[in-house]
Amino acid sequence: MTNKPQTMGRRERLRAQTLQEIEDASFAIIDADGVQALSIAALARSMAMSAPAVYRYFPSRDALVAHLVTLSYQQLAAAMSQAVEGSRRAPRARVRLLVTAYRDWALRYRRRYGMLFGERTGELPGDVTTQTPLDQAMALLIDLLAVVQDTTQANTTSGDRTLDGQLRQWARSQERPDITPRVARTAILIWSRVHGIVSLELTGMFDNHPLEAQRLIDLEIASAVQSLGLPNP
Repeated sequence: MTNKPQTMGRRERLRAQTLQEIEDASFAIIDADGVQALSIAALARSMAMSAPAVYRYFPSRDALVAHLVTLSYQQLAAAMSQAVEGSRRAPRARVRLLVTAYRDWALRYRRRYGMLFGERTGELPGDVTTQTPLDQAMALLIDLLAVVQDTTQANTTSGDRTLDGQLRQWARSQERPDITPRVARTAILIWSRVHGIVSLELTGMFDNHPLEAQRLIDLEIASAVQSLGLPNP
């Protein structure tokens, strides 16, 4: 009786170790050649495993990619959280740290970033009832912006009554029902502008041009935060 739990424990550890090796090998393929190069057969060859052995962990390529997308979301969100964790800097400075971490991760893991916003399968996370790690990172941005607006006497609306209702609904989906429409609007604008600039940078749109993506991002943050009613220093 005493040996059975130990045997199960060993099996679980071996399975967890193999799963980690599958994840590492899959990311190695993606980092080198992109997610389109990942297949069960290619993965099995890189690990000196048989394809049927891999299928014991993932029933299909789509299931494997969905798992890797989830992990990548977690890695990106963790990098952003760590950038502001314990920081005593002003909220606006922490907003910059947050989005800089976003850009840094994207530049370091270009092909994983492309996978997050380019690959589509039926098993990806993020339906309307499920919070993804990236939603949690967005919540960090929202909370920082809410602190910024708390220091101002600015109007709390977006300036569009219909949009205000939509922004309140979006805020509830982010589990932040108490934030103002203006904060929600600013968070979305910052996120979309940063994502747009980073995506252009990764596709080489700024190559051979005297443009610094980080300076563009800093200006966009300053402009968005200023819309909350807090003047730039």
